[in-house]
Amino acid sequence: MISLPKVRLRRLLNVMGDFLFPGNCPVCEGPPYQDPNTYVCEACLDEVAWVQPNGCKRCGLPMSGLGFEGLTCAGCRESDPCFHSGRCLFVLDRTAKKLIHEIKYHGVRGVLGDMAHWLDRTPGVREFLQGSVLVPVPLHRKRMRSRGFNQSSWIAHALRKEIGAGTEVVEVLERKRDTPTQTRLDRWARKANVKNAFALKPGTSFKGETPVVLIDDVFTTGATLDSCAQVLVESGIDKVNVLALGHG
Repeated sequence: MISLPKVRLRRLLNVMGDFLFPGNCPVCEGPPYQDPNTYVCEACLDEVAWVQPNGCKRCGLPMSGLGFEGLTCAGCRESDPCFHSGRCLFVLDRTAKKLIHEIKYHGVRGVLGDMAHWLDRTPGVREFLQGSVLVPVPLHRKRMRSRGFNQSSWIAHALRKEIGAGTEVVEVLERKRDTPTQTRLDRWARKANVKNAFALKPGTSFKGETPVVLIDDVFTTGATLDSCAQVLVESGIDKVNVLALGHG
């Protein structure tokens, strides 16, 4: 009998499970594909707080009021992140958290099959990613072994599929420390928690002029993305941007 490594076996089981036993719509918990073209019901997608272009030029945080575009939010002014600019697709409210949890904790990759519809609802994101190298935020090897997948990598590949030619996914970062969860930490504790937690994989090289976009599932204080961005900037990348699905 052929023996598969545990991580590869989990990945195979995840793919088979998504195909044979699709989950429910994460928002209303009804059957998936009630609308033929989307895993999540279109009516449920209407409930998501999709982000429009009017937001912080550094992190993409949506802000109310006219004429905010081009300004910087208080969080970015305070922390002055290493990345150049950022975008997010939706506000991480109660509805959006259901989408993230279905991907991150239930391992339902099929939710990301709706990416084309998500991008249609967030003007400018396709242009923001076009021609870039997408770099997923990595998991530590211990967490990767236990979970069997990296949701940030799934998101990056779903984006690349929709953006098309000229955009590629390159997994060049590694997580050196298995840091504690950031959930209950404040801004500065999060920053300290992930300091020096990431590094380039051995043998990695980049052309300095290549635009790079770091990809993650959520942006809370931006500490994780900023720590990754610092590694890339110090390696000689001229411009590092960030994109997360949810911001909040």
